[in-house]
Amino acid sequence: MKKRTLLQLTCASVLAGLCGGLQAQSTSSVLFGKSNEWLFTPYEFATPSDAADTQASIQALIHAAKLFDAKGIGLAVAIVPSKVRIHADQLPDNKPLDAYTRDKYANALKTLRDGGVNVIDLNTAFLNSPNRTSDTPLFLRLDTHWSPTGALTAAEAIKAGIDANPKLKAALAATPEVKYTLEQNSRKSNTRSRDLVRLLPPGTAEFPAEQVQNFKVTRGQSSQAGLTGAGDAVGITAIGSSYTNRATGYPDALRYTLQRDLLDISLPVDQGPWSGMVTYLGDEAFKTRPPKLIIWEVPERELRSPPNAKYRQDRYQMDNAEWASRMTSLLK
Repeated sequence: MKKRTLLQLTCASVLAGLCGGLQAQSTSSVLFGKSNEWLFTPYEFATPSDAADTQASIQALIHAAKLFDAKGIGLAVAIVPSKVRIHADQLPDNKPLDAYTRDKYANALKTLRDGGVNVIDLNTAFLNSPNRTSDTPLFLRLDTHWSPTGALTAAEAIKAGIDANPKLKAALAATPEVKYTLEQNSRKSNTRSRDLVRLLPPGTAEFPAEQVQNFKVTRGQSSQAGLTGAGDAVGITAIGSSYTNRATGYPDALRYTLQRDLLDISLPVDQGPWSGMVTYLGDEAFKTRPPKLIIWEVPERELRSPPNAKYRQDRYQMDNAEWASRMTSLLK
């Protein structure tokens, strides 16, 4: 694998992949909120029919956690909560949050922890955040992704989760500290992220540009390492979906909260977390310089899509048992 094939993804390609995946998985791709200021994807509503696939994904994460632990690599799994739960107050009256979707995150969290996975609870952090109902909400109103405020909230929760876990805290301590500073922009600015607007049929009313509160993270020493030039000193890998894309601000938010440099890898939705992790572990960079700590971000909605999920391209599908076997081989 050429490193840049996996590691360098443009925001445009990530959004295109996400939108395509959502269209493939939902007969109605967009749900209008109580006002035209909010759009949602119906695919985030969970159903009991997803239980078997969700359990398969959870077992895959448990298997991976045991392998990384045996390898001496700290693994923190960060499940991104669904926008429909975090901003349920903005859902239309005819489509409220149902009990199954409401409880799915907590149930998955308990099963993962019972299985020995070091999983970070972003759901509670988001629900308790004062920004959830502020003019800087945690998710973008017109997009499926978290806002800069949500990205920073997630990074803060991950740092707290690492500090509270002895194994993860030790893994973090084994990586070199790097000074980063964060500066909030004094004024809001427009964001071009609006993947849900792009799914609306032609002729739909125009949506004004959404404004967000951006921030800037600056390294206090020499210029930070690039994706493929991380070098021996970078001991953390942040891997995940398009939520981990640099355009969201999440990788830099992690650099600031952890005070560490890191390798950030964002995977398109058609590839998914399972094939993407196998590809990363087979890369020469991992083989020669394995990290001390991996932060694996997985959207909650992806829990219903284990390695054998049918909506992905054939090259990104694999039998669940085959995926587990390949992970075992790569991490033995």
